[in-house]
Amino acid sequence: MKKIFLSLLIISSTIIFFSCSDDNLETSPTDRTSGAELFKSTEGAQVAMNGIYRMLFTSGDWTTGNTHQNFGILSTKLYTSLMGEDLLQDAQGNGWFYFDYRYDVRSRYTASTWRPYATWNYYYQIVSNANYVLGSQEIISGDQVVIDNIIAQAYTMRAYAYFILIQSFQQTYKGHEQSPGVPLYTEPTTATSEGKGRGTVEEVYQQINSDLENAITLFSGDKSRQEHISHVDYYVANAIMANVMMVQNKWTEAAGYADEALSKPNLKMAGGNALHTGFNDVKMQGVMWGGEIIPDQSGIYASFFAHMDASADRYARSSRKCIYNWLYDKIPATDTRKQWWNGPTDGGTNVTKPYNQIKFRYSEVSTDLGDYIFMRAEEMQLVKAEALARASQFTQAKDALVELMKLRDPSGYEMSLAGLTMSNELTMGSIGNVTTILDMIVLQRRIELWGETERIFDILRMKTGFDRNATGSNHSQKIPNINTLQVDNKEFILTIPQKEFDSNPAMDATTDQNPM
Repeated sequence: MKKIFLSLLIISSTIIFFSCSDDNLETSPTDRTSGAELFKSTEGAQVAMNGIYRMLFTSGDWTTGNTHQNFGILSTKLYTSLMGEDLLQDAQGNGWFYFDYRYDVRSRYTASTWRPYATWNYYYQIVSNANYVLGSQEIISGDQVVIDNIIAQAYTMRAYAYFILIQSFQQTYKGHEQSPGVPLYTEPTTATSEGKGRGTVEEVYQQINSDLENAITLFSGDKSRQEHISHVDYYVANAIMANVMMVQNKWTEAAGYADEALSKPNLKMAGGNALHTGFNDVKMQGVMWGGEIIPDQSGIYASFFAHMDASADRYARSSRKCIYNWLYDKIPATDTRKQWWNGPTDGGTNVTKPYNQIKFRYSEVSTDLGDYIFMRAEEMQLVKAEALARASQFTQAKDALVELMKLRDPSGYEMSLAGLTMSNELTMGSIGNVTTILDMIVLQRRIELWGETERIFDILRMKTGFDRNATGSNHSQKIPNINTLQVDNKEFILTIPQKEFDSNPAMDATTDQNPM
């Protein structure tokens, strides 16, 4: 049959989206609105985009179960971090995310409740909604600059979704350009649309690059326009492009896009007390993109903070998110970020345990409040530093790194940098000694962005593998039966859900499924 999996989102003549005020995202759905009517004005088209933005921090219909571990893009950042070594769970608890952590989800591809289905369906829903906006651009009336901005938002979100999909379901770009990619859909989809095949990794990245180039061009009509922090804008599009360039090993381009992202007026990296307030406020200095949560948001109990903040009587109480003790030991005592985690001797109560994280906390536990931060300036600063180092521009790379380290360890950063070799060789690997400037930049990335970026994607991109077995490792799951130092281990990518093969005649389970 012709019906394809991602068409689960689509309803042929009506579309349900969510509205957004200037100050926060509303939770009440709009009435069912004719697609043609919705897209007649820029206001309606923005409502459509706001529906996509609400998906970024809420549980939805992209699984038929396990919804408490599927709450938008921070759930992706959490499970992909747990697939690496730097972030761990000290116990199974209620079981949420623990199967990702112990590498026990790939075999569950036939179920509509597990990670392969959830990830595939979720990001294709974003793609499909973005395609509806893009497919309606000719009928939108209003200020052309505003129309361009909305279309740029849709291009950016489609590119972002494909970027997560291709990294989740295939090995990294470099060396796998002609490997099977993910199906590409660029037109509005209906229940009668024909499915697409996997194509190649190269084709997927060409689409991502094209979408972001289009977005950046359209955003350029008014670079200052970002009605709400939840909206992607010119600078966020540049930031995403910087990350895409890093995966493609286009170092000069990555540094340039990161620098452009950091050029946003009044954007400054956070420092001082701002680092220790829970990472729960989109008004925090340095935030470029995030979801503002308001008290009457529905279903917010099963949130990122429920899984992170052990001081609250939620899921984290029985399954704490902790830092790998190897990484903790690499942080100097003078570094203010060391306060983001308990030390090795902290413990003794049902709340305080060794190495438990206190970086991410509710802003108000009684109402389950806490904003979702998707991207900070600090990420782009580290992308810029790494790209420059890999391009052998060592002086500029060190300067970019120092700019951040001065904020984090003003009395000790010079000692940390002393004696480093100005080299673009990554010698540290997953664990080891820091000997080069690139080693230090990557180490700082792992510390600064702990819990904020997809660690397994970095491991794939850098081709280091990972190691949970340093002396005295505090990992509860060391997964000895998987060779995690194999840089392209099949376990690092997800299996494609069976429902895709059942619904899409262009996909054959015997030839198109990822290695089992």
